[in-house]
Amino acid sequence: MWTFKMFFQDDGEFFEYNPFGMQGAAGTEKALPFLESLLSFLELDPEDWEPLIQQAVSDLAQFFSAGDPTHTDHMMQTLGELTARHIYFQLLYLRYFEHRATKNLEPRMVEELRLLPEQLIAYQKQAQLFLERILDIDQVGREVRQNTQTSYSFDQPRDDSLFRFKPTPISFGAIRNDSCGEILYPNTIRDLIDFSLRECVRWEIPVRRCRNCGRYFPITGRITAEYCSRPSASGKLCRSTAPVRKWTESRRSDQVFQEYRREYKRRFAWMKAGKITEEQFAAWHKAAKARKKDCDREVLSLDEFKAWLKDS
Repeated sequence: MWTFKMFFQDDGEFFEYNPFGMQGAAGTEKALPFLESLLSFLELDPEDWEPLIQQAVSDLAQFFSAGDPTHTDHMMQTLGELTARHIYFQLLYLRYFEHRATKNLEPRMVEELRLLPEQLIAYQKQAQLFLERILDIDQVGREVRQNTQTSYSFDQPRDDSLFRFKPTPISFGAIRNDSCGEILYPNTIRDLIDFSLRECVRWEIPVRRCRNCGRYFPITGRITAEYCSRPSASGKLCRSTAPVRKWTESRRSDQVFQEYRREYKRRFAWMKAGKITEEQFAAWHKAAKARKKDCDREVLSLDEFKAWLKDS
């Protein structure tokens, strides 16, 4: 009997799974920052995973048509590739692994797998809307439970486009570091999404878009946090790099302004002294503002802007 479980602890979320284990048996563990699995799932492009599911559907259909077990071998290989796309797909792999190992694959599973992409895309849209209407602190405020009460009648959304909560297989028991807590034993990917969203409501944890990368991140610390610490392809965290970049940009902007202001005062003094006419000053001023704008947008380098001011 395969196992797959998910639980939250402190500022993290944890997954433990084993294709051969019973509940409580040792297995593979994956740890992520709080809410990372859901947020990264919502960012997945269907083009990156849907073709793999379609291939698995084709493999399973050919198995039932021809009875050749090599088709299920290829199906499992394809589902294995899918697990590299996201931790949620590990659940799908384990489920089909067990059915294949116990020779319990059924024809109905072809249609079940065929419908999965449409369902997952719908879950992405529903959960994304939940973030925007319930959890986004800059759009709807920090009162997460109040936002939920406004949008739901008991567990049913007032708007069908919002995520619909359903009973999930949650237990309670020992987790990490001699602690105890709620444990989800999901049957579907939908259960994993459900568990994450209800945890945000339960503990009133809002989200915000990072001012640097634009991705959502959970606010588990300072309510004024503007930059995320989510994993990125570069390995650098916005929380660490964005303030430095912001300071650098601000300093550069000040330098641009100082160069412009210095030359403006000089030209203005020329006009007052009669060295240039008001029309000449106005024409220069118009051109200088345009060059400054280009420099602010980094179309023009600071050195190029200084050279233009000197020679204009």
